[in-house]
Amino acid sequence: MPALSPDDKTSPLENVVWLIAERIASVALSLVVTTVVARHLAPELFGRLNFLIALVALAAPVMASGLNSLVSREVLARPIFSYAIIGSALFIRAAIGMFVACIATVTSYYYFSVEDHWLFFIVIFASVLNAAVVIDFWLQAHLLNRYSAILRTAVLVLFSCLRILAVWLDAGVAAFVYILAAEYVLLGGFYLLIYHHLSDGTHRLRASVEECYGLMHQSRWLFFSGMAAVLYIKIDQVMLGVMVGDRALGLYVVVAKISEVWYFLPAVLVTSFFPQLINRRANDAQAYAQDLQKLNDLLFAMALALALGVSATAGWLVPWLFGADYAAAAPVLVVHIWAAILVFMRALLSKWLIVEDLLPLSLLSQVAGALMNVALNYYLIPLYGPLGAAYATVASYAVAGYLILFVHPDLRPMARIVSRSLALPYRLARHGRALYVR
Repeated sequence: MPALSPDDKTSPLENVVWLIAERIASVALSLVVTTVVARHLAPELFGRLNFLIALVALAAPVMASGLNSLVSREVLARPIFSYAIIGSALFIRAAIGMFVACIATVTSYYYFSVEDHWLFFIVIFASVLNAAVVIDFWLQAHLLNRYSAILRTAVLVLFSCLRILAVWLDAGVAAFVYILAAEYVLLGGFYLLIYHHLSDGTHRLRASVEECYGLMHQSRWLFFSGMAAVLYIKIDQVMLGVMVGDRALGLYVVVAKISEVWYFLPAVLVTSFFPQLINRRANDAQAYAQDLQKLNDLLFAMALALALGVSATAGWLVPWLFGADYAAAAPVLVVHIWAAILVFMRALLSKWLIVEDLLPLSLLSQVAGALMNVALNYYLIPLYGPLGAAYATVASYAVAGYLILFVHPDLRPMARIVSRSLALPYRLARHGRALYVR
């Protein structure tokens, strides 16, 4: 077991503070850099860059192999096997990542230009270093989030400066791909250094056949869920690029950036309280249910405020941020931002499915959302372009994050929680301060 000092650990609330501070800095800096790069490249080249990034994102869940949150759970449940768990997870992700990168590179040869094929080769193989991100889930399990927050912020600042420098030097798409690849490599290396510092050393890590088999067996549902999830998160961008073109994708990407820049909030809150939820479920079922409702209500309220605010300001916000070339994206943002309500609550649903050991049903919800997204994008993109993709996104999140919960009896407890959250304004008006009185 890692030799951690009690002073190293922080409370769930302190972890929230650390992660929110890091994400606020990340959001602000990323938005500034994205704005500068989008203005510099203009919609067509910006769309070309993000088409390559979207393709890498499609490969990401295969590389992750469903191990992410599972690592936190296993380290908490079996701390004396921590080195074998982390070592095996690293081995699995690295091995599968290399295999996927090879297959993707060979396939892209038949569809890309020579230059784009080379750029895709660089970034897909660099992304294999994301295997080291499993260290982040070890940090989460030990309430050491401040270390990953500091690391990610430092890397972000460095590479944001490099992107700004590339704009100043009037660089093309290739330079931004090389910067992204270098970011993957450096971030992975630093995660290993942090683990080496906080544990008894990376030399203690080991991969065993038994542990690899156990992790792969348990993660199989999360693996397929992750693949389905990325289909309804990124497939719209790929389909836009293929069916309409780089300019339409460039317009849509700036909308997605504005909408998705807020998605760190539910991830931070839910991740920080995940260990507490696991413990509360084991010790107090009533308190566990109330905690779920409170957290889901908070996520809904945050998302509703965000959707209303962005919808009201989209007309001037998009051209102000990205320039007149992107003004046509404003109506798309008005639609796309409403996906946030389902995305915020989906963050808790994903963790709840892990806590309740309902991983096959996680796959069911993700597949339903993916199928809805692909079908609607196929129908709506030729008719409405980026606006059609936005409608498809909102509908797919509604299916995967809410409607599917009524299909299976084991999902209905969360269906009631989500339904009550959607009725939060009425509940507040009726009960006021007594809303959560037991």
